[in-house]
Amino acid sequence: MKMEKSIIENTPSPRTRSSIAHDLRRLGVTEGMILVVHAAMSALGWTNGGPIAVIQALQDVLTPSGTLIMPAHSGEYSDPAEWQNPPIPKTWHQEVRDNMPAFDPAITPTRSMGRIAESFRSWPNVRRSNHPHLSFAAWGKRAEEITAVHPLTPALDHRSPLGRVYKLGGYVLLMGVGFGNNTSFHMAEYRLPKAKMVKMGAPVMENGRRLWKQFQDIDFDEEDFPRIGEAFEKAASVINGKVGSADCKLFLQPDAVDFAIEWMKENRA
Repeated sequence: MKMEKSIIENTPSPRTRSSIAHDLRRLGVTEGMILVVHAAMSALGWTNGGPIAVIQALQDVLTPSGTLIMPAHSGEYSDPAEWQNPPIPKTWHQEVRDNMPAFDPAITPTRSMGRIAESFRSWPNVRRSNHPHLSFAAWGKRAEEITAVHPLTPALDHRSPLGRVYKLGGYVLLMGVGFGNNTSFHMAEYRLPKAKMVKMGAPVMENGRRLWKQFQDIDFDEEDFPRIGEAFEKAASVINGKVGSADCKLFLQPDAVDFAIEWMKENRA
């Protein structure tokens, strides 16, 4: 309640579906755009209708001719041996693996994605990709195309939903969050010559049966994403502006990925 009180006190006027839509258009979001959104609800200011109003405003601006995409990641559907925040006792690990429900795009909740993304994943006519850790949800004209195929591994390369956004020339909107949240930068990590691989596991459905699936993928590292973003802004076209009280950045996703590839090759050991 203290946080909500502070947000109210720091909001000049209520944010609404119509005011958010107005700000999105002024920023540069347009009808028909393919748009990946990473957003923090609290950064917008006090919003009448909360995440529902935000999603409706995004849909109003994009219209059904556009496509709205959000991360729907569910990191807890992973190997408990890797859990750190918080860890669980080692004696629990096998029992947790044996009894964890299989990932289900229709009902598995997101984790640490925020109120907007969690509301969006179960929105009417939203499609969700079938990946136990790193799924994406999408609504609009290209939703089925973007989410239809999502390999277990590699999870975020050119065959993933992010890869299809890349091929379609989509945009990224950071709304109240920084480049550290820009999942698209992970696509560049697959282009590094010696990407570190790690073992992973997840409960999945295969041929109608629930099983614990083990696989390998690269060891994702977003520690330098803010530095990459800072350099990207100096070299490319990034639109900065406000939606409500939130500082926002709007940019072409392929440009960001291509820049990150070259930056990582030069700056990562």
